[in-house]
Amino acid sequence: MWTPLVLMCSMYVTTDCATYGGPIFKTEASCYQGMEDIGLPYLRQKFPSHIAFAKKCVYWDVKDKIDT
Repeated sequence: MWTPLVLMCSMYVTTDCATYGGPIFKTEASCYQGMEDIGLPYLRQKFPSHIAFAKKCVYWDVKDKIDT
């Protein structure tokens, strides 16, 4: 599974940064497409004084690693 992660930082306060992630996608391509089409526009609208400094999709191999 793939999860998009974005680091957003304020244009005015250098220490005002936060990360945002999700939802889960089945492929890397759909992860990046979802981030560009939905995630980033939402974050830019919600935090207009912030810039996306870094963005990437992370692969999580959870087979045989689920706690029960």
